[in-house]
Amino acid sequence: MKRITALFKTAAVLLTLNILLSSFAIAADAEYRLPSSVSPTFQRIHLNVDPDNPAYSGTTEIDVVVNSPTQKVGFYQHDLSITSAALVNAEQSLSLSVMESDYDINWAKAETVIKPGNYTLKIAFSGNVNTSSDGMYLSRFEKNNYIFTQFEDMHARKAFPSFDEPIFKIPYQMTISAPAHQVVVSNTPVLEESVSDGVKTVQFEKTKPMPTYLIAYTVGPFDSTEMTGLSVPGRIYVPKGYIDKTKFVIKHTPEILTSLEDFFGIKYPYKKMDFVAVPNFTHGAMENVGLITYRDSLLLLADNPSVTERSGPLNVIAHELAHQWFGNLVTMAWWDDLWLNEAFASWAASHTMKTLYPELNYADRLVQEGAFGADASPTVKPVKKVVKRQPDVMDGLGLNYSKGESILQMIESLIGTDSFREGVRNYMKTHSWGNTVADDLWRALDGVSDFNLSAMMKAYLEQPGYPIIHITEGGKVTQSRFHFAGASVEEKTWAIPLKLTYQQNGEMKSEVVFIDKTTTTLSQLAEADWVYPNDNATGYFRWSISPAQLDNLLANIEVLNKREKKNVLYNYQALLNADEVGVDSVMKVLNALSADEDPAVIRAAVGVLQEFDYLVNDSNRDAYATLLTNTYMPLLDALSLTEADDDSTDIIRLRNQLYGFLGMYADSDSLVEKSNVLAKKYIEDTSSVSSGIAGTAIAIATKNSADKDNAKWFNEVVSAFKKAQLPNVKSTLIYSMRFDDKESVFKMLDLALTNEITPANTMYMVARVARNLDDHTLVYQWLDNNADALIKKMPDYHVARMPEFVSSSCSETNLAMANTFYSKIQERYEGMSRGVEIMQDESQQCLRLKTAFQSDFDKFLANYAK
Repeated sequence: MKRITALFKTAAVLLTLNILLSSFAIAADAEYRLPSSVSPTFQRIHLNVDPDNPAYSGTTEIDVVVNSPTQKVGFYQHDLSITSAALVNAEQSLSLSVMESDYDINWAKAETVIKPGNYTLKIAFSGNVNTSSDGMYLSRFEKNNYIFTQFEDMHARKAFPSFDEPIFKIPYQMTISAPAHQVVVSNTPVLEESVSDGVKTVQFEKTKPMPTYLIAYTVGPFDSTEMTGLSVPGRIYVPKGYIDKTKFVIKHTPEILTSLEDFFGIKYPYKKMDFVAVPNFTHGAMENVGLITYRDSLLLLADNPSVTERSGPLNVIAHELAHQWFGNLVTMAWWDDLWLNEAFASWAASHTMKTLYPELNYADRLVQEGAFGADASPTVKPVKKVVKRQPDVMDGLGLNYSKGESILQMIESLIGTDSFREGVRNYMKTHSWGNTVADDLWRALDGVSDFNLSAMMKAYLEQPGYPIIHITEGGKVTQSRFHFAGASVEEKTWAIPLKLTYQQNGEMKSEVVFIDKTTTTLSQLAEADWVYPNDNATGYFRWSISPAQLDNLLANIEVLNKREKKNVLYNYQALLNADEVGVDSVMKVLNALSADEDPAVIRAAVGVLQEFDYLVNDSNRDAYATLLTNTYMPLLDALSLTEADDDSTDIIRLRNQLYGFLGMYADSDSLVEKSNVLAKKYIEDTSSVSSGIAGTAIAIATKNSADKDNAKWFNEVVSAFKKAQLPNVKSTLIYSMRFDDKESVFKMLDLALTNEITPANTMYMVARVARNLDDHTLVYQWLDNNADALIKKMPDYHVARMPEFVSSSCSETNLAMANTFYSKIQERYEGMSRGVEIMQDESQQCLRLKTAFQSDFDKFLANYAK
């Protein structure tokens, strides 16, 4: 440990020289944030709402402290009408004139200078409930209207005027007046309720200090039931008629909450914990204090969902409950540290899943693989980046979760789970009910480790990208920034923990070293037969060893665990994409591991082979089909397409993956026939086939359907979709169709504009159609005529990201059509130009890879055919 500590302290000193500590000053009164001259201390909000009337009105009273003489008070609002504003105290009432400014900031200006002191800012306002699933929005479901809220990240200002920044963590008190027959729920228990002239007014208890983005309320004809076994009262609210679909969630939520309370050493910090099933939701779930909202598909389930169907809901529930401490009890000071919320909630959810549900195999997940692709882009931004507007928060949002969790896993692997838990508990106790920056977390973790972690973590989170490590002759180790073939990136350096396993003279050895320079020599590796530099596959880097060492490693591959075997596979696929090795090297690794007995490793091998699908074309399609049929069809036949009661999670997932892969590329008439039977069986009775198999069956059946039968398939699937109750069943049906004829494609796209598809799912429908077509001509023909209606229906978050979701492609022709389409509209929508940039980069990168490897891939298939 002394050797490790000395090396790492050197790295810490070198990397901290250019790092400035963050502070809680409001970004030196940055133009895009409210100034420090006025601070809120408490806000009361009264809304008059009716789910059957989009117009609403409200008043708010915000207690503020004027810290220095000023003539104006700033607050946020977006698309509201301010009918009056005044600043009052015991001595005076100052009428304020309100003027809108940039970044949704409004300035309420007085005619005279406002002296320092305590005041109340009183504002009356009105607005319209939107339908785009952000802010306060209307959702129509089965002939009933509901009002829901989604205020993260900068959407509370769309519902009421406020100091809509996470640094302003204050108590709130909500009062809502609505038609007497409606159910009204908010963050806290009801304080008092009255009814007059058919209007119910519900005043809720004052909240604990929290930011505006965690305020939530909902109004509608809900059914609800109690969740028992929690440390506080809790209920599940669902659209009318669906309460019988919540048994699975009610059963497992108490054990998840108890596990998290034990981990943090702090009881759940709020008075109640309600869940709401939302039928129109942009994201998966939202951790609102006391009123957590979820996509209905996560709460409305069969009583005993299949192994694969229960994994997602349990993990999301654990993630949202973890936020009650990490994010809610302790909150980031500004949106540039959103990763603090999301990374830790993701880590804590994975930890909980591993603890409570080992059969779901969360211990085997390589989280970093979900981040490496996006983080290799030349245009990627650091996880901790400058944030001025809402699209800035969402730019690279996924890395907050995947890269952030990967970094926390790497820390845990270095200092141990017990020390990691101790550091987190200290952090929570120190900063409860307050705001923090990343340095506060690093300080807490430094305090329970034998070395300084801060500099290493800053390099990973405040720089874009990640390193690749080359171990060559003589123990020479070099690092550089990983990038895909043909890309150009700015070089960076990291302090990298290498957890080495190697064999020397027949003896296995292990140690940890830190690499902080471009080139380092580790003499102990000079005579190694082979080296594996990523013990338990927790490192956030790629690596390469010499061909001879790779051969020796593959010959001794059984010394690695399943995580490490998967890492070898994914790593060599990445090295190919970086043009570090050839197709032959990848196939050598693939062949060595495809015969592994563990279904998780076989599944990884299938996934690596599937990564080559962008190189499949008309000239090599038959050879590729032959390769798949000979290599993997016998395995699928052995597994069969029927799920057995004793199948493990890995077996079920392997079967589903093989079926989808072979069904798309193996050109098997037998498999198509089986798929037709399964698809029709599921359409007639959605309980008769597991959803993983059913979705693939529908995809294969519709992909191979004769044009004359397409209308019949489409009508039957849509009819079953309309009859289905469970959200997951609806999704399995409607998003699995894979037609490519004009009439069917247009009918699927038209469906996206109807009420059958919620606004939150509208772009998903269009994206699925586009991704299933090699040629996007039909998509852009439809978009040219329907873009305005499509964009009007979608939430703002999806509008900005539409190019990357819908239009990323590995075709020059498709890219040209995309560029032509977005050039006409991108400047009209905030954030869309960034989405276009990401789409172009992803598409161009795929085209560069195709240019680099098409010939080698064709040769490999030709040699295989011989």
